Amino acid sequence: MTDVEPVTYATPAVRPATRLWVWALLVFTGLTMVMLGGCFLIGVMLIVTDGLLLSPFAPSTQPLTNAQVVLTLVLYVLAFLSFAAAALLLFLGIRGLLRTLGG
Repeated sequence: MTDVEPVTYATPAVRPATRLWVWALLVFTGLTMVMLGGCFLIGVMLIVTDGLLLSPFAPSTQPLTNAQVVLTLVLYVLAFLSFAAAALLLFLGIRGLLRTLGG
């Protein structure tokens, strides 16, 4: 039996550009999570104040109802979870980008 030489053109080529897009997408997703957390906090501002357009940053003159307090707490939790997820995604994405670009 004769030895068979490996075919050089049949080996898959290394594609670092694909990895680069994955890390860039993680960074973009992290930034959008920051934006989402900001939207939750805007919702909290709308509940606590009379509204952004009528009297910006003026506290409401009426006490909050129980439903408003619960909604405020839920929005705070969602905002901080979004910021935590964004921090994790940004850390992983930037670390991956630096490793891919650095070699």
